[in-house]
Amino acid sequence: MRSFLRVLGVAKRHAGWIGVAFVSMILVASSTVFAYNLIRPIYDSVLHGTSTTRVHETSKIPIPKKGFVGDLDRASHRAEAWLGKVVGKSRATVLVLVFLAIVIKNVFTFVARYSIAQLGLATIRDLRNAIGDALLRQSPRFFHEIPSGVLIARVVNDVKVIHEALAERLGDLLQDSLTVVVLLVYVFSLNFRLALVTLVLAPILLAPVIHFSRHLRRRSRQSQERMGDLTAILDETIKGIRVVQAFGMEEFEAKRFRSATHRHFWANLKARAIQAANAPVMEIIGSLGALALIGYASHQIASGAMTLGDFSAFLLGVYGAYNPIKRLNKFNLALQQAIVASERVYEVLDAPVEVQDKPGAGELDGIGDGVHLDHVWFAYEDESWVLKDIDLDIRAGQSVAIVGASGAGKSTIAQLIPRFWDVQKGAIRLGGKDVRDVTLKSLRAQIGLVTQETILFNDTVRKNIAFGQEDAPQDEIEAAAKAAYAHDFIMALPNGYETVIGESGLKLSGGERQRIAVARALFKNPPLLILDEATSQLDTEAERLVQHALENLMRGRTSLVIAHRLTTVRNADLVVVLRDGRIIERGSHAELLRAGGAFSEMVAAQELMALEDDV
Repeated sequence: MRSFLRVLGVAKRHAGWIGVAFVSMILVASSTVFAYNLIRPIYDSVLHGTSTTRVHETSKIPIPKKGFVGDLDRASHRAEAWLGKVVGKSRATVLVLVFLAIVIKNVFTFVARYSIAQLGLATIRDLRNAIGDALLRQSPRFFHEIPSGVLIARVVNDVKVIHEALAERLGDLLQDSLTVVVLLVYVFSLNFRLALVTLVLAPILLAPVIHFSRHLRRRSRQSQERMGDLTAILDETIKGIRVVQAFGMEEFEAKRFRSATHRHFWANLKARAIQAANAPVMEIIGSLGALALIGYASHQIASGAMTLGDFSAFLLGVYGAYNPIKRLNKFNLALQQAIVASERVYEVLDAPVEVQDKPGAGELDGIGDGVHLDHVWFAYEDESWVLKDIDLDIRAGQSVAIVGASGAGKSTIAQLIPRFWDVQKGAIRLGGKDVRDVTLKSLRAQIGLVTQETILFNDTVRKNIAFGQEDAPQDEIEAAAKAAYAHDFIMALPNGYETVIGESGLKLSGGERQRIAVARALFKNPPLLILDEATSQLDTEAERLVQHALENLMRGRTSLVIAHRLTTVRNADLVVVLRDGRIIERGSHAELLRAGGAFSEMVAAQELMALEDDV
C-alpha cells in the first residue's frame, strides 16, 4: 500500500484538477439527492394527487426532537416545506425540476470525470517519465540482473494497471464516497429507524470485499510476474531471430513462448475468477437485505407511519447508495492490482544506482596529458579478479592497442574508462583526475566509443550521426560521413540522409552500420577514442573500408584500440598484451615481433589460420 500512496504523491503535482473534480462531485451528489427527494411529490402529488405533506402526525413511532436525529428530522421538514412552496400545485413544475436536476448532475459528472482523467493520465505520464529517467541512470550491472522484457512489462503493463486505478477508478472512489455520505444523511432524515436497520445490515456486504481483496492481491502479483516472463521470452526471441532460424529452433521457441502464455493464462484466469465471483456474491447478499427492508417497511406503511412516496424516496436513496458501494468494491479490486503493480514499479525506481556522481563531483574539461590506469583491480560481482594490477599510461595523442585471448580482460578496460563500472582497487585518471571525482556527463563527453556491437536507432541516417543534436548543420554531418567513407552509400539510399534505417540499422549491411557508427564518433569529435574490436565481425572488404574510416577517426586523437585481429594494430604507438587479467608484454608492433614472445606467437597463429582459410 505504501507504494501506491507514493503514486498518489506524484498525483499531488496536479492538485488543481483534484479541486475541480471534488467541487463537481459535490454538485453531482447534491443534485442526485435533490432528484431523489422529488420522488415524494411525484408519487404523492403528480401520480396520486395527494398532499406532499408527510404524515408524521399519525406515526406510532416517536420521532426524537433533540440531538442529531432531531436536527435531521427538522432539516427534512424545512426542506420539504421549501419544496412544497416551489412545487405548489403544479405537476409540471415537479417534472421540470427533475429534468433540471438530471441535467446539472450529468454536466458536472462530465466535468468530474474529465478532471480525474486529466489527473490520472498526467500522473501516469510523470510515472513513466520517472521510470525512463531511472533506467537511463542505471549501470550495466542492473540490466545484467533484470531482463529487458521484464523491464518493458513493468513500464507498459504494470503502469497500465496503475492507470486503470487512477484514471478510471479513482473518480468512482471520490464520487461514490461523497454520494454515499450525502445519501446516508438523506435517508436518515427520512426515517431514522429504518435507516438504522439498513445500516446494521450493511457490514454483511463488507465480508466478501475483505475476503476477495486478500486473494486478489496475491493472484494479481502472480499474473503480473507471468507477464514479465512472457515479454522477456518474446524480447529474446525477436532479438535472436536469426540464430533461432539458423538452428531450426522455431518450434522449440514456439513451445517456450506457448508455455509462458499458458502460465500467464492460468494466473490471470484465477485473478479474473475472483473478480467475477465478487459481484454475484454481493448481489445475492444485497438482495436479501433489500427484501428484509421491504418487509419491515410494509408494516410502517400499513400503520400510517409513512406514505408510499416516503418509502419510495427512502428506497431509492438506499438503492442509490448501494450502487456506489458496489462501484467502491470495484475500485477496491482495481486497487489490489494497482498496489502490486506500484510495488513492482517502485522496485525499478528505488533500485540503487551503482555508478553515479559523487557529491561535489567536478567537471572534466579535457584529458590533459592522457589516461593513466593506476594499478587497477576489477571483478564482476563475487567472481575472481578479471583485471589484476593493471598499470598503463596512454599519453595524449598516442595510439595504444590492447590484445589478448578472449576473456583476458580487454573489453573490461574499455568499459572502465567511461565508468560503466567502477574499479575495486586502484584508480583510472584522465588529465590527472580520478574518473570517480568528476561528473559522468563531463567524463563521457570526452570519449568517443565504437564497439563490435554497433548500436543504431530506428531513425534517419542524419539523426543517427548527429545523435541527440536536432539542429546539427548538414555540412558537418556530411563531412563526418565522408571521413567515415559512408557518404557514397548514404546518398545511394532511397532518401539519402533522411532514410530511416530500421531497428538497430537492420536495413544496412554490417560494414555500413559500422561506418555510420564511426561517422557518429567523428561528428562528436572527442579527444579520447575507444575502439572495442570495431572490425571483428566484418568480412575482409568491409573491414578494409572501416579500417580506413577508423584511421581518419584516430588521427590527432588519443586512442585505445581493443583488437582481436592483430593486423589492425600495426600502426599503434604501443601494443599491450593481456593474459588472465595481467599485462605480460608491452612495446611497439615491431618490437614485440622481434621479442618472439606471446604476441609473436599470436600473430603466427592468426597468419596460419588465414592461410588455412585461403586453402
